[in-house]
Amino acid sequence: MKKSREIRIAPAIKKELASEFKVSYQTIDMTMKYIFNSETSKKIRKRAKEKLLEEANNIED
Repeated sequence: MKKSREIRIAPAIKKELASEFKVSYQTIDMTMKYIFNSETSKKIRKRAKEKLLEEANNIED
């Protein structure tokens, strides 16, 4: 499977990240598309991946 250059997350998670990092929703959107690549953006992407793993672990078999 080809690696994606975009992290696709639910709008609710984007809102949580915007609140957590005190940035706009648009900043989160641009960060997830790798348009922004600042240190903060890297931290946001790392946290987004953590949140995706948390969501995946909450799914029952």
